[in-house]
Amino acid sequence: MQSYRYEEGSLHQIIRSSAANPDVVQVKPKGLKAILQSTVDFLETHQIAATLLAKFPKGALWEEDVLRYCQTLRGRSRLYTFTRTSSDDTPSGLSAERTAVLPLENGHTWRGEYFLIILSRSFCGVIAAHQVRSLSAIHPPALEDDSVELSDPLIDLQASPLPTSSFYLEVYCSISPDLVSDLLATLRPTVEQSANRYPDASNLQDLVTHWDQYCALPTEETQDTSVLDLWLVWQFQQQEHLRQTISSYRKQALNASNLSSQNEVLLNTLRLKDNFLNTVGQELRTPLSTIKTALTLLGSPTLKGPQRQRYMDMISRECDRQSALISGVLDLLQMETSLGHIRPQALQLADTVPPIVSTYQPLAEEKGIMLAYTVPNDLPMVSCPEPWLRQIVINLLNNSIKYTRRGGQVWVTAQQQEDFAELEVRDSGVGIAPTDLPNIFEHFYRGRNLPEGETEGAGLGLSIVQQLLTYCGGSIVVNSQPGSGSSFRVRFPLHQR
Repeated sequence: MQSYRYEEGSLHQIIRSSAANPDVVQVKPKGLKAILQSTVDFLETHQIAATLLAKFPKGALWEEDVLRYCQTLRGRSRLYTFTRTSSDDTPSGLSAERTAVLPLENGHTWRGEYFLIILSRSFCGVIAAHQVRSLSAIHPPALEDDSVELSDPLIDLQASPLPTSSFYLEVYCSISPDLVSDLLATLRPTVEQSANRYPDASNLQDLVTHWDQYCALPTEETQDTSVLDLWLVWQFQQQEHLRQTISSYRKQALNASNLSSQNEVLLNTLRLKDNFLNTVGQELRTPLSTIKTALTLLGSPTLKGPQRQRYMDMISRECDRQSALISGVLDLLQMETSLGHIRPQALQLADTVPPIVSTYQPLAEEKGIMLAYTVPNDLPMVSCPEPWLRQIVINLLNNSIKYTRRGGQVWVTAQQQEDFAELEVRDSGVGIAPTDLPNIFEHFYRGRNLPEGETEGAGLGLSIVQQLLTYCGGSIVVNSQPGSGSSFRVRFPLHQR
C-alpha cells in the first residue's frame, strides 16, 4: 500500500492557506444543516451521481439527507463518512447506502471540523465548517479543547452540554479543484490508517484500492459548466421559495396578531358589558328601594296628609326614573342590534331636524322656554342612518330643555364646516361644571345641578349620542360654563356621491 505524507494541520488551516481562500459565512448549527440539505437536494433533484466524503456532527439528523440521496441513486453513488470511535469500536453494521464508515481516533486533530466533499464526473466541490465558541469576534480562534461536538439537541436548540448561544460555525464553500485536491491529499492517509486497522472491513479496503478511481477529480473533457448554471438557478429558486415562505409566515403572524387584537377587543367588550349590566342592576335597584320604602311609610296609621302626598310624589318620581332607565337601556340594545343591518344614507338636515324641533316646541312653551331653529335648505347632504339622526337630535333637545330654567332659551342651528356639516344645540341653562365635562358621556352619569322640579333621567342620553356618532363617522364637541348654558356641536360626515 502506497504511503502518503500526512499533514497534521486542521482542514480549516488548509482552506485558509489555499490559493482559493473562499469567503467565510458565519452560521448557527441550523444554518449548516440547511446548507447541507440544500446541496444534497440539488444532487438528488438533478440525479447527479457522485462520491461523497463527509464528516458530520453526531446524530442521525445530520446524515438523513445524504442517506436519502444514496438510496435514490442506488448503485450510482458512494458515501464515505468519517466518525469518531473508541479503540474497541469497529465499523460494523454498514448498509448499501453507507458504503463505508471511516473511524477517527479520539486524539485526531479534526475535532470541531465538518465537511462534505462532492466528486462527480462533471464537477467537484466542498462544504467545510469550523466550530467556534464565541459570538463576539468575527474570526475567533478554534477551540483548543473541543471535546463537545454539535449534536441533535443543538439542532433542535434544546438542552446541550454547553449553551447553544456559545456556538457558531465558520462555513466555507468552494468548487475549486485545487482546494478539493489538497483536502483529498489530507484525507487519504486517514483512510489508509483506518484500512490497516480494520482489515476485515471490505468496503473500506475497496475504497483504498480504488481511491484514484472513486475520488478522481473531473477532467477538462468531463467537466461540465452547465451543472454550475443549474446550481445557480437552483439557488435562485431556493431564495424565491424562502422569500415566499417568509412572506407567508409574516402574513400568518399578522393574522395571528390581528386575531389577538380582535380577541383583546372582544374581551374588553365583554368586560364592558359585564360592568354595564352590573351598573344597570344597581341603577334599577335604587328607585325600587326608594319606592318600597315609601310604600312602607304610606302604611303608617299616624301619617299626615302632607307627608302622604310627599311620599306619593316620591313614588311617582322614582317610577318616572325607572321608566327612563328601562327606556334608555332598551335604546342601547336596539342601537347595538341595528348595527348589522342599518346602513348610512344621504339625508338633508333641513328635511329631518325641523320636524323634530317642532314636536318639542309645545313642551318648551309649557316650561316657559323659547325654542327656535335655523337650518338652511342649501346644506349638503350628510351620511347617517335616519333613525340615528333622529335619536341624536331628540336626546340633545331633551337634555337642553331639561337643564334650562323657565324663561331660558334653546337654539338649534346648522352650517357647513369644510368636509362636514355641523348641527349645534345651544341653551342658556344651568351649564356643566368643568369637573363634570369629562364624564358626561359615560353610562348613567347625571349632572348634579338639575333644576328644581325636574325628574332625574337615566344618564344614558349623551352616551347614546356619542356612540351613534362614532358608528356613522361623526363627532361631538361640548362647551359649557356653569350658569351660562351649554353648546353641543355635532359634526356629521358629508355624503360622498
